[in-house]
Amino acid sequence: MSSDARATALQIRPLRPADAPRISDILRDSTEAAQWPPESYVKLTVSPGGVFLVCETATQIIGFVAARQVADEAEILNIAVHRDFRRKGVATALLLAALDKFRSSTIARVFLELRESNQPACALYERLGFVLSGRRKSYYRDPTEDALCMKKKLTAASA
Repeated sequence: MSSDARATALQIRPLRPADAPRISDILRDSTEAAQWPPESYVKLTVSPGGVFLVCETATQIIGFVAARQVADEAEILNIAVHRDFRRKGVATALLLAALDKFRSSTIARVFLELRESNQPACALYERLGFVLSGRRKSYYRDPTEDALCMKKKLTAASA
């Protein structure tokens, strides 16, 4: 079965407050992801423009994407997938779902940042049409590392 076929069999839905402990579990094994306290994610879901989607199997949450929308722009804030489900299309499915949500909200551009060393994520974003737009020197800590800034146009009129 292809990774896309496996990913399409998964359920993607908005975060529920009861999901926060599972998000914390996924983050413990995702050192490349931003490490926020669980209450920050719950706050994001109720804040104006907050977007938080989870991906689940029949028995467990296996990944999430957190984002925010302001005016005609959106920013991917965090994405992580349970280590047992990586490289199986879960992150792709989550990002595509977020991009669909942004398009329906008339978002023109989407931005994100990632660690320079996170080449699997960079390859994924490039596959989905994100392009390098800048670099932030020494942006990340533990270890200190540059952030790559990427963006994607969602509408023909966006710059």
